[in-house]
Amino acid sequence: MNLHPKVRPLWQRALALPALSAMMGYKAAHLPRKILPRAFRSMISNWDYRQYWMLIKSGLNRAYIDQPCEFRMPTSFEPKTQVDPQFALSTDQIRQFYEDGFIGPLDVFSPEEMRGFRDELLAEENTLSQTYGFVTPRDRHFEMPRLWQYMKSPAITERLAQLLGPDLLVWRTQVFYKPPHSAAIQWHQASTFMVEDYLDPALYPPDRGEIFQLTVWIAVDDTTFDNGCLDFVRGSHTSVRTIRFGGEEGFYNAQFSLEFDRDESKFVRVPVRAGQCIIFTERCIHGSGPNVTDRHRLAFNLRVVPTNVPVYTNTKKYRSVYNGGKYDLKNWGVVTLRGEDRLGLSRSVDIDALHRQIEQQGARRAA
Repeated sequence: MNLHPKVRPLWQRALALPALSAMMGYKAAHLPRKILPRAFRSMISNWDYRQYWMLIKSGLNRAYIDQPCEFRMPTSFEPKTQVDPQFALSTDQIRQFYEDGFIGPLDVFSPEEMRGFRDELLAEENTLSQTYGFVTPRDRHFEMPRLWQYMKSPAITERLAQLLGPDLLVWRTQVFYKPPHSAAIQWHQASTFMVEDYLDPALYPPDRGEIFQLTVWIAVDDTTFDNGCLDFVRGSHTSVRTIRFGGEEGFYNAQFSLEFDRDESKFVRVPVRAGQCIIFTERCIHGSGPNVTDRHRLAFNLRVVPTNVPVYTNTKKYRSVYNGGKYDLKNWGVVTLRGEDRLGLSRSVDIDALHRQIEQQGARRAA
């Protein structure tokens, strides 16, 4: 089934609308799902009724960008665990994070540390991923010990622990290379990351109304207004929005416009010095401006969940529609970033053993 977000010709919509109505009725009737093809089974299991109804009433012109949910403000702004005082967030900072959907810039590394790391990241830019077997910026921490060591910095883990709790898993990382004179990344948001496959979510939180996943975005180069620093819409994490198919905006290989109140007084541009980070919930609408300079802009991120959030449950392959790729997950797994994974809800990887194996292979090649 092709779920690539774009405007459909009339004949396709004429066929799809009755099918969607039938699937919504099938879901409501609680009929058996195991007998259905995978795509239909996933849609009936994972789609909210609001997702069906939005597509049907709009004539397949609008859809939710992710599984619908509304953020519920916590009753307390105390940290979820106690940490080293040098990384402690005040209750005012935590309240501001919950109100805005992001916090930063925060100091993590020195510019000198990032200068030494830049060449290593650039060397990996167009190489085959040992995890997935094709060129991708995803999950390079599996094969880059230095990246993993940076991710474990207490300046990262201890701040995350105050917002998510003491036991944390990394489920995904990405390197962001923004070439000279490259285009903007349009406004977008995500929640359970159904936005990528639109059949199965990547994350299965027990309560979608909570903050259950955070992204840490670390600048390797200074990011400025001119080279495309991150932009946020303050307070926009309150709900998952709808998209309208087509239009001039484009998110990688998809064509859609995110529908929200474009009150420019809430737009926040966040320049970040090399070695600093921003922590945000992916539900906070964000994007980045064009790089109008003659130099690249380099950054990396890690995406983190508490151990009670299962990731890629019973999934062997995961498709990213807007990136045009299918990721075989046989070598993928969550990695414990802080504390312990006592629940074991997701497939895991012993990353230290993996890195030892990589080092041994490199030593044998050098000999």
